[in-house]
Amino acid sequence: MRDAGPTRRAVLGTVAVATIAVTVAGCDSDDKGSDQGRNKADDAARKGAYAATAVLLARYDAVAAKHAPLAARITPLSAELREHLALFAGTAKSPTPAPAPPVQVPEEAAAASSAAADWAQQGSDERLTALAAVSPELARRFASTSACLAGHAQLLRSTS
Repeated sequence: MRDAGPTRRAVLGTVAVATIAVTVAGCDSDDKGSDQGRNKADDAARKGAYAATAVLLARYDAVAAKHAPLAARITPLSAELREHLALFAGTAKSPTPAPAPPVQVPEEAAAASSAAADWAQQGSDERLTALAAVSPELARRFASTSACLAGHAQLLRSTS
């Protein structure tokens, strides 16, 4: 019987893509004018990632509340999202998250797990897309959290 976790190929593929993206993000000039622009881009990207992570956390919590059998699988993933929130809060004041929109959780547990997997994959894709526009430091955070979210998607799909 196959392990319920993500396949080695899926994890290695995600890590390879993230590594390439971080390498490319680190290849920029030392122009000070672009540093100010990069800082603004970092702030905007960090706030966006924070807000998206807060929404994903609310969705995970809604799935866990509606489907008790999935709660054991989702609770540790929610804890990881809370760590991501701390990473994206930055050194300044933590952004105040906007109220999460109401979550429509599917009635069937398998469909709810699949929906949560799709949400996690979307978050992973968003982080990867943002890599080229942010500083190398933030790109590393985004790559790491993207890989983590891809793992969430794999774990959640293995239960559906």
